[in-house]
Amino acid sequence: MQVEEHFVDIIRKEMELDQQHIWIQAQNRKIPPNSQDLFVVVGAVSFKPISSKSEYIHSTDKERQVVYGRATVQVDIMSRSNEARVRREEILMALNSFYSKEIQNKYHFRIFELSESFINLSGLAGGSDINRFSIRIPAMVTEEKIKSTNYYDSFNAKLFVEEKGVDVIEMNNLQNDPETDLQSS
Repeated sequence: MQVEEHFVDIIRKEMELDQQHIWIQAQNRKIPPNSQDLFVVVGAVSFKPISSKSEYIHSTDKERQVVYGRATVQVDIMSRSNEARVRREEILMALNSFYSKEIQNKYHFRIFELSESFINLSGLAGGSDINRFSIRIPAMVTEEKIKSTNYYDSFNAKLFVEEKGVDVIEMNNLQNDPETDLQSS
């Protein structure tokens, strides 16, 4: 699950919005022309990878791939009425709520210190008279993928053991070359 989906879930629940009033950016949704309702749009505007790792899970013969990073998530709150101006602080309350902390723990991400201020973008929409405020919030994100993988526990090598230790004399097929594999069969 992407960090934007977690932000949408938290804000939707805490602000009691239905799914028609909050969404992830770039979904080609528009505010209805005569609507006075409140709308919230969430989107990650940047992601800085910090670490990546891959490990083999013996119990399931699967590979676990993980990326850790810092995402900057932008939350826009807008309405044709004064509701966006009046309720904008509820975004911060939602992201600092007990429910938010529960979701952060469950999905292994952290919302960092909240941004300094909302940016008033109300005048950018021209004559449409939309009250719009934007805030950017940093978050520590963990993305994980589990997939099946091949595991090799034997290799083609001939070993001679001497009293002083082990000497590797010959090693074949370490690259899994199909031609060499056919010749040795």
